[in-house]
Formats: sequence, C-alpha cells, structure tokens
Amino acid sequence: MRRTFVSHAALLLSVLVLGAASGPLHAQDGFVFDRDCAKWLEQKGYSTDYIQQKVGTRQRGFAQNWQGNVEPKDVQPGDVVIAFIRQKGQNMRVAYVEEVRRNADGTSGAVFVTEWNQGKYTDERCFVTDHFGRLSESKPMTVGTIDKVWRPSLPLKGAVKE
Repeated sequence: MRRTFVSHAALLLSVLVLGAASGPLHAQDGFVFDRDCAKWLEQKGYSTDYIQQKVGTRQRGFAQNWQGNVEPKDVQPGDVVIAFIRQKGQNMRVAYVEEVRRNADGTSGAVFVTEWNQGKYTDERCFVTDHFGRLSESKPMTVGTIDKVWRPSLPLKGAVKE
C-alpha cells in the first residue's frame, strides 16, 4: 500500500512539474499551446516580447516561469513586474514599470506600467488580445497585485536570460 501511494505521489509531482514548465495549461482536449498558438508565438506580440524589446533582454519561457530578484515593496522604474492574469489560473503576464507612486510613509503604493497584449481577448486559448503587439496606455497596479519583480540590471539566481 505504501509503495502504491509513493508511486502515485511521484507521478502526480512529475505531472505538476512538467505541466508548470511547459506553458499555459488547458483541459485535456488535444490543445497544445506551443503547437496550436505557433502563429502567435512567431509574431512576438506577447507581454514577454515587449519586455525583450523594451529592455533588450528577457528571461526564457513563459511569464509564469520568470523569476524575481527584488521584493515587490522595493519596485522602481525600469523594473519588470510579474503578475497573475485575472481569471486565468496560474498564467501570468509581465509589464514594464514606468513610474512608482509612494504612500505618505514612503512605501510603494502603486506602479504605473506599460505592456503589450492587455485588452479584450480575440483568441482566448492562445491569450491573444486586441492589443497583441501593441502598447497599452500606462495604467496603475497596486503593489499587492504584483507576484514578483525582476530588475534586469541585477543578476538572477539560476535563471537564464535570452
């Protein structure tokens, strides 16, 4: 019985790890993001592509695999914020920090970001919006909605940049 439990646990763990590393997840309906969204990936209009263009480098893979190297409370202009896409589970987006507004006590209150591909979905399965490859106007995010912050000028522990 214990051996069965351990093997099932190992199988579940490997599925979770492989799934998290392979990109946005969908129901088991034959949809494979890398294959079925290849035309969009080739056009380079996602938020990660905007970061490549804006700062001259990016981390490998999809936004949910990107790492932070600065605490969200220490965010500053020129950083890249990594945040969850509302109502899209564990899928994430990245945005460039243009401005940080401070609270009266000096802590970071809101950041104003620019990004590509933030709008109304035109191909929801491939996470394509009406702003694919197009800059959105700068809009505020509260620091509490930021999951991670990447400062491109600082080293990343164990991550590979492209």
